[in-house]
Amino acid sequence: RSANKSASMSSSFLAAAAARAADGPVLATSSGAASPKVTVLSEKMAFLAAADFWDKESGAPLLRRNANFLVANEPLSDALHERLKRWPELCGADSSDTQVAEEGCDDEAALRIFLRDAERTFRDAGHQTRMIALLKRVWPENKDYHQGLGYIASLLMLLFDEDTAVSILLRLTRDERYTPGYWKAAPDAYVRDAMVYSRLIEERHPQVHSLLARACVVPEAYASKWFIGLCIHVLPFAALFDFVEAFLAEGFLFLFKFSIAIVAATSGRLLEYQPTDVNKILEVLRLDVGLYPDDYEDGVFFSRLVADAKAVHLEKEQVLSLREEEGERLAEKMRKAREREAALAAESDDEIVFSDEEDD
Repeated sequence: RSANKSASMSSSFLAAAAARAADGPVLATSSGAASPKVTVLSEKMAFLAAADFWDKESGAPLLRRNANFLVANEPLSDALHERLKRWPELCGADSSDTQVAEEGCDDEAALRIFLRDAERTFRDAGHQTRMIALLKRVWPENKDYHQGLGYIASLLMLLFDEDTAVSILLRLTRDERYTPGYWKAAPDAYVRDAMVYSRLIEERHPQVHSLLARACVVPEAYASKWFIGLCIHVLPFAALFDFVEAFLAEGFLFLFKFSIAIVAATSGRLLEYQPTDVNKILEVLRLDVGLYPDDYEDGVFFSRLVADAKAVHLEKEQVLSLREEEGERLAEKMRKAREREAALAAESDDEIVFSDEEDD
């Protein structure tokens, strides 16, 4: 490209992003022209709105499964831009009930994890700093953290201004339609739902369920990639955006539908393995990039997988009933575990011999 064309493109990024800042939550720009009154991007603008984004983030871990869906140094297409405009509306993030406490986060352990996750996600120090700042804003909601939150936050920061990204995250962790309780270091809500998923697989794919049981592969060991991380780092971006849209539209029910679809799509390969092939089984269930590269089956595999998930028939009432049953089972398991821990602690205390009790 000529220097004039490159300068024009950069100007287009700045113009369209600044012009839309007052109109709504969209990050990046479409290919349409814009005549902004402001020419400086806010520090809270979406990362993709910056003309130098690709110079800074080419090869960033977050983009490893982009597969050229977001085209480097090009504005978003009009069609994608219109899709993204709907995301906040789909989950209710365009409402007024998306405020968060202003206290931020001063938990030193959490801040260290935020830093590590930001470094694992973006290459640019400025982007890492902004990701940490956003995670600090969301922290008061749960006063806890799971890496899956970092995954979702980073994707939203590509696409939306910071305030909109926070609003979407708050809806996901507050609204019962989505996944409250998932973003904790020990997410009981997720473990319960992983147990529900296992029940659904036992019903619909008994041979796969039997294999996983004999292999001692528990669902919470791998299903977090779909349930908590929303398939970020799992699906190529074209399919990922379809996945996220379906989740925002349907809520938690879509996660169960997707889990059923992924087992259906991989059952043939899974049933070739023996219970001793634990690592191979997990590679399949996690859609490991070595087995399922971006161009697997010419890329159709992933888009078809999400489409099949949308078509799965699953009654919400069944999931809610199973949630209640598995929630009770989980609570009982945790109660027994606490009792065992208390008994072991008591035995340990009984075995302590103090110096004044020792024989001379």
